[in-house]
Amino acid sequence: MKPILCFGELLIDFLNFHTTEEGGFTLPEFRQYPGGAPANVAAAVGRLSGPARFLGQVGDDRFGHFLIAAMKQMDVDMQFIHVHPQAHTPLAYVFLDDSGDRSFEFLRKHSADVLMTEAQLTDAAFDQIGIFHFCSNTLTDPNIAATTLAAVKKARQQQAIISFDVNLRHNLWPDTQVNAEVIIDLLKWADVIKVSKEEADWIVAQGFPLEQWLQTATAVWITDGGGDIEVITRSVRTKITPPAVKVVDTTAGGDAFSGGLLMALNQLGLDQLDEQSISQVTRFAAACGGVAVSRAGALPSLPQMEDVKAFWQFGDC
Repeated sequence: MKPILCFGELLIDFLNFHTTEEGGFTLPEFRQYPGGAPANVAAAVGRLSGPARFLGQVGDDRFGHFLIAAMKQMDVDMQFIHVHPQAHTPLAYVFLDDSGDRSFEFLRKHSADVLMTEAQLTDAAFDQIGIFHFCSNTLTDPNIAATTLAAVKKARQQQAIISFDVNLRHNLWPDTQVNAEVIIDLLKWADVIKVSKEEADWIVAQGFPLEQWLQTATAVWITDGGGDIEVITRSVRTKITPPAVKVVDTTAGGDAFSGGLLMALNQLGLDQLDEQSISQVTRFAAACGGVAVSRAGALPSLPQMEDVKAFWQFGDC
């Protein structure tokens, strides 16, 4: 299979599991995990023994070097990672409620990931890739948005499948105001789009209906937590029910789904998508996501192929 290149942020997730009482204060306790949506997807592919490649930038600090080592441990090709000599590695504090759902606080202003430039998009990183995957967190700042668009164009020159997981984090945008025009412009470049139902509703409300997505995209996957997954192409519209699972932490659920989906599409090819193959690849992706949300953390929760087979007999995919 051709390499799957994931582009964007690689960061530290400080995950809040417990609180402790000390000196009259209730203090949250945090554990350090590797994270970042596109990095999680690359790691998900690597854990499934797929050809994962990552392109991004971290700081020359303990966090950055920890992250590079962690990604290598997940069998991700990290030869194209950049290390910024001054800027810090981005950090995210993740708070879980009783149902395992997340809320975030980010320390990302002037962090290394948003300072990547087009000059750092080397030809070698894009060589022979089959899929290029990115998320909207590299659209929050004009500099990194321009770099992201340049990366998409470079991937298109390689005739790679362009995969866009919208993955909106409103609090990463200036004054929490998402630039809908930027999101929509990048959606028009994508062959494969993954969104949550909430994100899809938001984009449609910005004046970009689903019918227009499919003028350029081949397929759209709309997830809804534990609810049905809707898949839409120009000829098929279907819903697939994911398996029920006891949720521990949803942090990597969507990214594990994306990793499984890209693995399957990289093997199958978009031109082979019909209702049967859509069901197969979606069931496989849902099983990957199901395993991930039943565990804690981002990278540590990602399944290997045997985990997926044990979780749900999905057949040949």
